[in-house]
Amino acid sequence: MTTSGSNGRTVAVTGAAGFIAGRLIRHLCMDDSVERVLGFDVKVPSFDHEKFVFDEVDVRNPALQARLNGVDTVVHLAFVMDPIRDETEMRDINVNGSQNVFRCAGAAGVGKIIYTSSATAYGAHPDNDVPLTETSPLRANLDFSYPAHKLEVEYVVKEFRDEYPDVKMTVFRPTIVFGPHVDNAWSHLIELPVLLGVRGYRPPFQFVHEDDVARALAFALDNDLDGPYNLAPEGWLSWDEARQIIGRRNVELAEPAAFTLAERLWSMGLAEAPAGMLHYVMHPWVVSVDKLKDAGFVCGRSSGEVLREVADRNRDYVRLGTSRFKKGDLARGAAAGAGLLGATIGLVALRRHRSPART
Repeated sequence: MTTSGSNGRTVAVTGAAGFIAGRLIRHLCMDDSVERVLGFDVKVPSFDHEKFVFDEVDVRNPALQARLNGVDTVVHLAFVMDPIRDETEMRDINVNGSQNVFRCAGAAGVGKIIYTSSATAYGAHPDNDVPLTETSPLRANLDFSYPAHKLEVEYVVKEFRDEYPDVKMTVFRPTIVFGPHVDNAWSHLIELPVLLGVRGYRPPFQFVHEDDVARALAFALDNDLDGPYNLAPEGWLSWDEARQIIGRRNVELAEPAAFTLAERLWSMGLAEAPAGMLHYVMHPWVVSVDKLKDAGFVCGRSSGEVLREVADRNRDYVRLGTSRFKKGDLARGAAAGAGLLGATIGLVALRRHRSPART
């Protein structure tokens, strides 16, 4: 392992402008054992500190290798989570960018890499183990780009470990990450006027707090956690428990109607994720955290506490398509009502004209 000097470690963080990276970087700058923190992103983070050195660089840039000379640990957080229209660009950033980060780190002599994968890489399937363990097969649903890319990077990790067997590599697989700074397709689902479900499916859910994710990353910096580790609170919420916490009326659609509606909304630019995301609200993909607990780390907040915090924060808002309205806004409320009426008419039509089973 390389060292940065007599005063402490040098840690590099990709995706430095992200909310979890920001929490981690703040923690590292307060850590006396850390001499210098390097941040890489295409966006400039708002955080500033005498230990923190930011470099505006794309994770796909091979020049990253020279910037990693003398770095002890790389924490790779740069990843496009919410699907974008340009699937090729999204995959290039997520998969090729991750591969470039790992290879540059290995060639620069970095001794440890910490990467946040996702529990979505296990896939959401009716025959999944409950809970899934780190030895469960990775079967991400390929019609949802985010888990598909996470799965690809898991294979990139395996190739890297074969090429650089001396590099310690921690791979965290967090479940749904929620918290006060989360603003993504998952958090937007609970702002819909009604909580949409697929008839006949009531899977359990796990939610991990953004602070616990940052804490886990810091824990891995100080401990050699080699290999994959599920990251979530112990236990999970039932569908009914989650619905009760969210506190919105539930509407369940037949499977073919749900997929057809989701596909149409995505193609029209009125949805933030393709229809493949529905698998993850139909089938179980909760995880065991025994391995991480045995290593000495436990999340500080339960799934119920995490979901309740976000639900309470978002309770005064309603989201339709990609637009967000504050409840009580009369002018926008009228527009929201019109949009909801149109959506309802569409659902009724789908129910009448679609077959009862999806092939």
